Amino acid sequence: MKVLKYVFYGIIAVFFLIQFIPVDLPENINDLSNDIILTEKAPENIKLILSKACYDCHSNQTNYPWYSYVAPVSWLIAKDTKEGREELNFSDWAELSKRKKIGILKDMAEEVEEKKMPLEIYTVVHRKATLTDDEIEAVSDWTKSVSDQILGGN
Repeated sequence: MKVLKYVFYGIIAVFFLIQFIPVDLPENINDLSNDIILTEKAPENIKLILSKACYDCHSNQTNYPWYSYVAPVSWLIAKDTKEGREELNFSDWAELSKRKKIGILKDMAEEVEEKKMPLEIYTVVHRKATLTDDEIEAVSDWTKSVSDQILGGN
C-alpha cells in the first residue's frame, strides 16, 4: 500500500513538473484578407460549417480552450495544429494558385464525404464539429461550385 502511495505522489509530481515545459502553440493571426471564407464569398451555412469543423486545425483562427495550456494535452494540440496548417491553411487561400485551389477543393470534398475529416479524435472532444449528412452535402456542393467558378475565371 505504501508503494502505491509513492507511485501516486510520483505521478502527481511529474504532472506538475511537466507544466513548466514550454509549449509552442501556433499563433493566431487576425488578418482575414486571404481567407477562403472572404475570398470565395462563402455562404453563411458554409462559414458556420468550416468554422466549427475545420478552422481550429486548418486556419490561423484556432480556438484554444483551457486544456490547450495543460501538458501533455498542449503538446498534442500544438503538434496537430501545426500539421493541420501545413497541410491546408484556409487563412492563406488567396495566395494559392488556381490549380492548387482546385486540388484542395476536390480533396476537401472527398475527405468530408468519406468522413475522414474532421478527425475522429477531434470530434470526440468537439461534438459540434461532427458533420451531419446535410452539412457534408453542402460542403461537397460548395467545393464543386467554387471549383467551377475558379475554372471559369469568375
